Amino acid sequence: MRKNWSSYVWKLLWAVGLIALLIISYDLEIKVKNHVATTFRPLPYIWFQFIASFVLGIYLSLLFIKVWLVKWNWALILCVTLPLLIIASYFPIIVTTFESTSLDPNNYSVPFPYWMMKVNLHGIPSIVAGLTLMVGLFSKTAKRKINELRALKSSIDSYK
Repeated sequence: MRKNWSSYVWKLLWAVGLIALLIISYDLEIKVKNHVATTFRPLPYIWFQFIASFVLGIYLSLLFIKVWLVKWNWALILCVTLPLLIIASYFPIIVTTFESTSLDPNNYSVPFPYWMMKVNLHGIPSIVAGLTLMVGLFSKTAKRKINELRALKSSIDSYK
């Protein structure tokens, strides 16, 4: 029998939390869709899609973070998180801007490139942006820590 079950318990709790997050997200999506259907304003649903996917990405990243120590991975944040965050948030920001600044809120055209619509169709950029943001903030993995401890031990041994 295995004596230390904490690793398995945390993974099982994470899976239960994922199911709960997906159920809550589905219920909120239904409420937002009903609100959009009654008001004929799609802006809340557009923001909901972006935020829900981003939160899902943050939750998925909990599997990959081994040590909760803030250690910035600037390459990951600047080259992956930031561009995907810009691509994912472009449409909600542009629609919000055009809706609030246009003279006739029922008649406006949003500059939205077709390639961006295809990329954002399933919310993958938001999910990856949330995941890489957390991994980029807490990039100190257990493997790095072990290597640092080995290097520290060898430097101490060299002084003896």
